[in-house]
Amino acid sequence: MTTARPAVEASKTDHVHRQLKAQIESGELTPGTPLSELSLVGRTGASRTPVREALRRLAAEGLVDLVPRQGARVSRISPQGVRDLFDLRALLESEAMRQAADAAQTDPRVRSTLTHLRAGFARLQQEAPSATRSAAFYELAYRFDATVVDATRNEHLRRTIADLRPHTARLRRLSHADPERIETSVVEHLRMCDAVLTGDRAEAASACADHLAQSVRTIFATVLDGPGDRSMDLQPGADQ
Repeated sequence: MTTARPAVEASKTDHVHRQLKAQIESGELTPGTPLSELSLVGRTGASRTPVREALRRLAAEGLVDLVPRQGARVSRISPQGVRDLFDLRALLESEAMRQAADAAQTDPRVRSTLTHLRAGFARLQQEAPSATRSAAFYELAYRFDATVVDATRNEHLRRTIADLRPHTARLRRLSHADPERIETSVVEHLRMCDAVLTGDRAEAASACADHLAQSVRTIFATVLDGPGDRSMDLQPGADQ
């Protein structure tokens, strides 16, 4: 009986953590949103103890800020934070692309998956813009990223990129706020696929770096340099 209760609490904590993390990544819970324990008990159906522990985990991951005497809130996204994240991603993911280019020459499964993904991006290039097409693009882009990471031989590199994924997901909707961005991103993904499939390590790294640089330029152009002062939360109407 004594051991069963902690296990139940841990399971509830895991559930609350997964639920809140997914809502933060998708943008359903926007930067700066207050997360009172009482409201989360109602939202998740869990008691205060697992809610509190889940918030601690999210704070350790940098997705939630625990503010003394104010409670928890979804962490804000600063301009410097965006630059730092993309600088780090460029270093890590360019190396992952080099290693994936090597793997694509020796591992038939990697090559087959990337060939299939490339065909998917090529099909999207021929389709008219629509919500369905955008959703299909995001799914393909996610699978491409996962394939590249899985193809790397360095376990620490894989783990570090995976740890950054929630922060990357939060910015994805901002990097594609300009409707034209998906069009250019499809072309960029085709370039990355081609470089990896041909085993061109330098081109694979360069294509990845260019893709990330363009993504961060779009974030700053459409949000930070757009109407209003959004420099702290990177969301419309956010208070400073």
